[in-house]
Amino acid sequence: MRKVLFIIFVLLMTTAVFASFVFQEYSATPSTNKVIIKWKTKSETGVSKFVLSRSTDDETYSDIGEVTINGPGYDYEYIDDNVFFKGSDTFFYKIKAVRANGTTVEETQSLIVNPNISGIFRTWGAIKAMFR
Repeated sequence: MRKVLFIIFVLLMTTAVFASFVFQEYSATPSTNKVIIKWKTKSETGVSKFVLSRSTDDETYSDIGEVTINGPGYDYEYIDDNVFFKGSDTFFYKIKAVRANGTTVEETQSLIVNPNISGIFRTWGAIKAMFR
């Protein structure tokens, strides 16, 4: 029994050590009428692109953009300039590292942002929402 537990422990530790940890750091910062999402990678093994997603409830996410890979340690940036008023003053973002076959290698935790939306953009966003 001890031998079996030891083998399971070794397998778990080996998996943890060699697991693919892509993201080194990431952030989302509000700016006037946009949100700036930045990240840096530790490894990009098996990654073909990054997919950015946004939500207003931290449950249902919609893809808003893609960024091609440039290599580990690169300072990536994506600007979401489509932050019109969408029924919420809070947006949630996630960054997914995706393989060529479309499966996810790793996904960040939710990044919570309260963007600085000007009154003009807020009104225009409400008008656009009426026709969707």
